[in-house]
Formats: sequence, C-alpha cells, structure tokens
Amino acid sequence: MGTFATRIGVTDGNGGPTRWVEAMVDTGASHSVFPETLLREEIGIRPKRFEDFQIADGSQITLPVGEVRIVVEGREAYTPVVFGSENRYLLGATTLQVLGLFPDTSHHKLIPTPISYL
Repeated sequence: MGTFATRIGVTDGNGGPTRWVEAMVDTGASHSVFPETLLREEIGIRPKRFEDFQIADGSQITLPVGEVRIVVEGREAYTPVVFGSENRYLLGATTLQVLGLFPDTSHHKLIPTPISYL
C-alpha cells in the first residue's frame, strides 16, 4: 500500500463553491478526511453524525462525519467525509470505490476500474 497526492475538488454539491486541494490517496483510510475549517467555513458542510474510528496507534476517537461532493479525474460523486484536523487531506478507500478509481501506486496516479454490481 503506497500513498501519493492528487488534485481534487470538494463542494457541497448544491451550487456552493468548489475548493481545489491536494489530497493524499490513502487506501488505508476508510473515509476521506478534510480539515474542519475547510468543510464548515469555506464550503458550508455540517456534520450529519458522529462515528468512532480506530487510529494508527490502536486507540479510538469519535469524530463528526458529513457528506461532500468530490471531483477527481473528471468523475464526481457524493461521499462521506470526516471532519479532521488542519492540513489533513486524505482521499480514502470509500471515496475511491464510489468514484470507480483505483490507485496505481507504481505510477502515482488514479486509474478507472470497472465497478462491480454483484
């Protein structure tokens, strides 16, 4: 499992501003994570629920989760997003699956992949 950065757009999907950011593609993260200030103040996203997450050291934390519209490689989809700390931009596995993209870590790019419906 490797990581690399890619340019993505984040928006509320309701005509609000799209904010373009560099995010680390991290298939070890289930959900995408963006700074709380970006989500709340710049885009206007509000949490829909709180979820428990296990972090790298094995401990658990509870964080707010909302929904954003992500634009990546010409594809767009709504996806869950975790309200994270400043300078934390992660594109997680759930978002990649929804968008039908697979990380090619050898070439540091995202490639389209067929989406299975079964």
